[in-house]
Amino acid sequence: MRCVSTERREMYVHVGVPKTGTTFLQTVLWKAKRDLREEQGLTLPGRRSEDHVHAAQDLRGLHDAKQYSARSHGGLERFEAALKNIRTPRALFTQELLAPSTYEQVDRFLGLFEDFDVHVIITARDLARQIPSGWQQRVKRRVGTSYADYLATVLDDPDMAYAFWRSQDIAEVARRWGKPLSPDRVHIVTLPPSGAPPGLLLERFCSVIGVDPERLDTDVARDNSSLSAPQAELMRRVNLALGDRLVHRQEGYNRLAKRYFAKGVLAQQIGPAVKLPARYAKRTRLLSAQMIAEIRDQGYDVVGDLADLEPTIFGESAGDAEQFDAVVTDATVADAGVEALATVLAQRYEDLRRIDELRARLRAAEDTWRRRNRRRLAAVKRDPARLLDKMPEGVRAAAPAGVRRRVRRRLEGRRGRRRG
Repeated sequence: MRCVSTERREMYVHVGVPKTGTTFLQTVLWKAKRDLREEQGLTLPGRRSEDHVHAAQDLRGLHDAKQYSARSHGGLERFEAALKNIRTPRALFTQELLAPSTYEQVDRFLGLFEDFDVHVIITARDLARQIPSGWQQRVKRRVGTSYADYLATVLDDPDMAYAFWRSQDIAEVARRWGKPLSPDRVHIVTLPPSGAPPGLLLERFCSVIGVDPERLDTDVARDNSSLSAPQAELMRRVNLALGDRLVHRQEGYNRLAKRYFAKGVLAQQIGPAVKLPARYAKRTRLLSAQMIAEIRDQGYDVVGDLADLEPTIFGESAGDAEQFDAVVTDATVADAGVEALATVLAQRYEDLRRIDELRARLRAAEDTWRRRNRRRLAAVKRDPARLLDKMPEGVRAAAPAGVRRRVRRRLEGRRGRRRG
């Protein structure tokens, strides 16, 4: 475990990049927030992980109400206020939305930590895994671009994929976020290759922030599994079929299509993975070699092995067709759709059963209330005005709607007779 300075507090800023185990790391660390603060000397400023999301959105000006939470407004100011409550030697901010920040945004954010020694952490994964994951993330954000068109944009014409490379070019992300810092304070944590022990990424990350990973509960981590190839293509086609429906991103698409259908239904299906076509092997290896060379030349602190960033897994060609075209056909997509519909119907049955159960409990509660308030209900018929004056506010509010309507009609009738 790394030795940390006791002279000044340290602030670790984990900026991503996306799809590099960030959800896993954040879930584990936020779950252990109290223990980290009280036992391991590390504070996660704010009350919950969404506070870091809102601060990152506010920093980057992501305030579209249909796409982002209204809480993003003022998120940076609230985070700055939370910094005043830090009493531990170390603190951590973690949110991958920071990765594509501009130089100006980087300066603004790091400027919040004048009283800290700042470290930047970048988690990194090889492009052969990152590029297919990037397409899936776009699909889960309602994009209908085919995998072939996406690859053509990202790899055949990288200048047209500005947003992707601002988040995924590790050397450029390190260049922007590391500009105000010495190289030894820019930590590149590489994701282990496929087949490595599942806790290795957490061990590497914790070695930077000075935390004992053995004391963390990894069973609490949210599942952020990728979709297999036919399921991802099915989701893309569903996006096109939705049209203008579920237009509100947070309460509509994200809640139902992304979290329920994609993550809750499709991600549970087993199928062939989305792989990078073999024809892109040479190009991705060249791009990766350039990134690795710059990281090495800049002298950043590498936690893991830069060899982990060398692409190794590609799709195999199947005759004249690429691997993706071989495993994603109308038939395999239809099979995924049939299985998904069966799951949705079973879930709908459980939802309706639960709704019926809650309605029955509500009716039973209303009957119990009527029995316990029988005398009051009888008094309503005799003198509703007098009863309403004496009835406790809580009882009055809890009365069934029908009772309240009858009381209101009697009162209105009595006032009408008096005026007459």
